[in-house]
Amino acid sequence: ADASWVEAIIPKNILAAHVPQQSKNASTVTLSTEPHISNTLCKYSDNPALRKLVYIETNTSCPENLDVLDALIDARHQVAVQQGFESYADRFLRDKMAKNQHNVYAFLQSLQKRILSGGQYRKEMETLSNAKRKVEQVHDGTLEPWDVPFYTGILKAQNGFDVSLLSPYLTVPNCIDGMTTLVKQLFGITMVEETMGEDERWDSAEAQVRKFVFADETGRSLGTMYLDLHPREGKYSHAAHFTVQCGCVLDGTSDTPEYQTPIVALVCNMSPGAGSLLNHHEVETLFHEFGHALHSLLSRTTFQHVSGTRAAMDFVETPSHLFENYAWDPQLLSVMARHYDTGEPVPPEMIQKLSHSRNEFRCIETQNQILYALFDQAIFGVPDPNQGSTMDLFAKLHRESNVPYAEGTHWHSRFGHLVTYGAGYYGYLYSQVFAADIWKHGLEGNSLQRTYGDDVWHKMLIHGGAKDPNIMLRDVLKREPSVDAFFESMEL
Repeated sequence: ADASWVEAIIPKNILAAHVPQQSKNASTVTLSTEPHISNTLCKYSDNPALRKLVYIETNTSCPENLDVLDALIDARHQVAVQQGFESYADRFLRDKMAKNQHNVYAFLQSLQKRILSGGQYRKEMETLSNAKRKVEQVHDGTLEPWDVPFYTGILKAQNGFDVSLLSPYLTVPNCIDGMTTLVKQLFGITMVEETMGEDERWDSAEAQVRKFVFADETGRSLGTMYLDLHPREGKYSHAAHFTVQCGCVLDGTSDTPEYQTPIVALVCNMSPGAGSLLNHHEVETLFHEFGHALHSLLSRTTFQHVSGTRAAMDFVETPSHLFENYAWDPQLLSVMARHYDTGEPVPPEMIQKLSHSRNEFRCIETQNQILYALFDQAIFGVPDPNQGSTMDLFAKLHRESNVPYAEGTHWHSRFGHLVTYGAGYYGYLYSQVFAADIWKHGLEGNSLQRTYGDDVWHKMLIHGGAKDPNIMLRDVLKREPSVDAFFESMEL
């Protein structure tokens, strides 16, 4: 790629820290198709040629994965049929909250109908299209996939808030302080850093992995969390919560059985440096994964196979989506977000503008999530001889959903959730509905309230996957769950 195009967005020294440069020619640079590089360029570069180049290269870089995906689909279907199920999706969904594909499709179609019926999705797309005409000075405002992140970003900034202005207030130490404050006030829990032993470390000391231990008000140990937040060569390139050791009762026959406390690791790839400034999306990701960690750390189950996040897949994202809200929460941000240089708290008006920006173009984001969930259901459902290849299906769903698609690309060949969440990707949206309901019911406007925090812990998190999610949700909400709070959160 042309160096000047790239360096306008990613400084040369930062790029070199992420991607080894192969050319001695100063006018060219070597790029990676890893998300932290490609997403940054597609979101922030005002050069449509660079955005297109990056998007096309990224989403055609693993054609061999298409054959791997086909083999996975076929193998899963064969195993399911041999076990007496109609399809892999039928097998997978039997013990989930949704129970079957009919209910999953009904849920996804009801969301899509609500988004489309009010015209908000069409309005958001037209707004982006008009922006493209104006910025690129073209008559044809047809949106390409590489246009959407760029124009949503600049329009959010033009509408009164540039989210990058928050970064000086969002350092790694600030976020860790925020996590410590959150668990202390919401649950009465202490989160204390301890020095890692060399026998615990999975990389060199320069990796900046940190260890935190959690305890309740009586001093009883709840578990251990490792934070591995920054990229390095050979490291897992996404963000995830990993369970190193599940919680469980070690000797159930004893009068005072010993409990094996959980050990978890949050692995992210945030801006390098222990004191680095984070963008707001990185903070949201951190609190999402922290929600998973708390689900693991605060559960107390007899058996390890139902500890923490070992719960129904269409429920398990509920805690993570719930804790994502804290990255937007005025109450926590006013305590956590302080300027890296002056120590001054983030201005209240900046927090207010951040809150207002949350729902801008959210219908576009949700429509994309619905599309991915529909694709996931289709490939793992009963095979359709008229469906064609996965590329054909992916393109068809884009056309039907009016979502931009670049012919010949295969974004889904890098979509790891088809492996780990096969037939269950709808669970992200399913869980968002539950999380929005819990937030609206007990935490919105009073997000650090101990009384409701105790309800969330002792009526939901503590059970891990050992209790029916429907019962846990009713216990926390004191009624049946509703989708209304989800749509209210989107201002629909």
